[in-house]
Amino acid sequence: MVASSVPAFAAHPHYERLLREGTFALERGEMEKAARDLRLACFGLLEEPKRLAGCLTRLAVAQAADGDDEDFQETFRRIVEVQERFGAYQAADVDPETRQAFEDQVAQRIPAKILEVTPSFERLVQKAAEPAGTGPEDTAAANPAQPSGATEAAGGSPPPAETEPAAGDPVPAAPGKLTAEETATLDRARSLLKASKYSGDLEEPLRLARQVADTRPDSSEAQSLTAVIAYRASMWQEAVTYFHRAGDTVQNNPEMLFYLAVSLYETGDRSAAADALERCLPRIDKTPFVRSYRDKILGPPNPPNADGSP
Repeated sequence: MVASSVPAFAAHPHYERLLREGTFALERGEMEKAARDLRLACFGLLEEPKRLAGCLTRLAVAQAADGDDEDFQETFRRIVEVQERFGAYQAADVDPETRQAFEDQVAQRIPAKILEVTPSFERLVQKAAEPAGTGPEDTAAANPAQPSGATEAAGGSPPPAETEPAAGDPVPAAPGKLTAEETATLDRARSLLKASKYSGDLEEPLRLARQVADTRPDSSEAQSLTAVIAYRASMWQEAVTYFHRAGDTVQNNPEMLFYLAVSLYETGDRSAAADALERCLPRIDKTPFVRSYRDKILGPPNPPNADGSP
């Protein structure tokens, strides 16, 4: 279907070709090629959430068919993100068969505890618990006396009381305790941060960590991880902000206290940098890098007198 107007952002023809070829490969059952092409195509669609969601959905189907459970779960997390931010999964231009295949795999591969705190896919929890051939339609066929759509089968649980939260309402976490989805997001950010040693790409881990930190200001874990990634990306003011939000987690960690000192110095706050540095110096190794910032912030040590005295 041809769009009625040209979007403000259009993917490069290279990514359009990959999306097209990946989709064709998926339809032909060439799952390894489909996963490879669609994974690359998604990078070119980051500015088009609806098309990105469609590409990710196809990618997840290919990954599941190829037995790639770890990558499937990561792709699912990305779909959840674009759905929650833009409503993109529900609006994605994906044929019903592909969407159904994806949701079938979600019900099988994503733990119920994750689905329960993911409003867009919470409805799949019940599906995941149903044995094959015992869905609502099958139950009605096997027991014609039971009204279509009834939720209570013989020996099953009664319908939820009206006082329970409505379907789709997020399950709140205890103060300071992250939900399973938030923990998974931070774990992914850490994994990408570790990989950045070779790739140099810090944009994605920072985005993921920031996403949790900004919605959970009570989580020192999220604040400190975001701060460390911002520090490594040389985003000094942002690093300072998140280090301060992390509170005692930073004050009790000499390495992070040093990162804070460097970040403060680079923003021009030399006094605060000196205070942080003086508190961490006795507890960290004096590597050449540490000594270089010690000299910048505190000044070089006084050279000994000619007679060797200080």
